[in-house]
Amino acid sequence: MNFVPIKYIHLEERDQQLLQIENIIELKRKMLLEKQKKLKHVSKQNQFLEHIKDDYNNYYGYIVKQKREQMEALDLLNKYIQDLTVSGKLSKHNIEDAKYEQKKIVSELKTIKQNLDNIIKDTNDVTTIIKQKKIA
Repeated sequence: MNFVPIKYIHLEERDQQLLQIENIIELKRKMLLEKQKKLKHVSKQNQFLEHIKDDYNNYYGYIVKQKREQMEALDLLNKYIQDLTVSGKLSKHNIEDAKYEQKKIVSELKTIKQNLDNIIKDTNDVTTIIKQKKIA
């Protein structure tokens, strides 16, 4: 019969515990290395997305500026037609044409304003989503 002294049993258990701890440490080290790799990848993606966001903001500003300029030009044209109509210098037929053109201008103004509102709303929605993802 093999007799193992109690001291050795405790040492053997302790050695097993130490081996388990070493394994856990190694697994955590590997996990941290993987997370570091993912973080580098995400960081690169964020830099790329930051450039895209800047390009989008520039493009967005340009489109909004153009839409507002279109609205101003159509509004100016509408006022000019209104002034001509009120001045009494137009014939009855010309007044009817002017009123028709005014309706078209007002309709176009509404369309441009809706497009501009949609662009601004979509941009605000995207900005909100991005902010929420940064917080999470």
